[in-house]
Amino acid sequence: MAPPHVSGTGRTRGSWTPRIAGIGAVVLVAVGGAVAYSVASSASDSPSPAQLPTRVQSIQTVGIIGQVTDPARGSSPLRQLNVTSAGLQFGPLPPASLPQGDPQWTADSIVGGTFVFIYAPSGQCLAVTGPRRRPVVTLRRCDLGPDQRWQRLRTVVQPDGHEYGQLRNLRSGRCVTAGDAGAGTASPAAFLARCDSAAPPRQLLSFWWSA
Repeated sequence: MAPPHVSGTGRTRGSWTPRIAGIGAVVLVAVGGAVAYSVASSASDSPSPAQLPTRVQSIQTVGIIGQVTDPARGSSPLRQLNVTSAGLQFGPLPPASLPQGDPQWTADSIVGGTFVFIYAPSGQCLAVTGPRRRPVVTLRRCDLGPDQRWQRLRTVVQPDGHEYGQLRNLRSGRCVTAGDAGAGTASPAAFLARCDSAAPPRQLLSFWWSA
């Protein structure tokens, strides 16, 4: 599977180099810990991580960019997936973060067509938890299981040159979705919803990188 696409304008300036190097070190530690944990784990509510491929094809430091729906303005402004004390939210994208986003995540492309997303500041993985009827998107200690595996659906390159697509969780079968930006909500929550075949803007995510 080809790595996420981004236009050439997303390249970083030299000031990003030390930060990316630091994030890379965190990623190596996180991935190593995830593999060790998956081997040591003997029981889980989901299928054993060993049943899924674990070989990494590529690692890219990214900002996860989504689109929210603003009914009042009839638009779909860009938002960035942030980790906050209130959970995962799609916050405003500062002008300084254009065009590369804030690369706080690593998108690890795994053999077989799945992704694992590691939040570099904590070394935790983007995951799904909770009952099957009401799953919640959150961060969890990495174990490489199906609740932490993601697939990209219905990707398309938009006029800004970035590739957008739905992000479907392997265990729940649901897609990451952004809440509405209306009613004074500057940072709507990220939640899981049925993957809409029409690929609405609120389910379209892109990986913007800076190196």
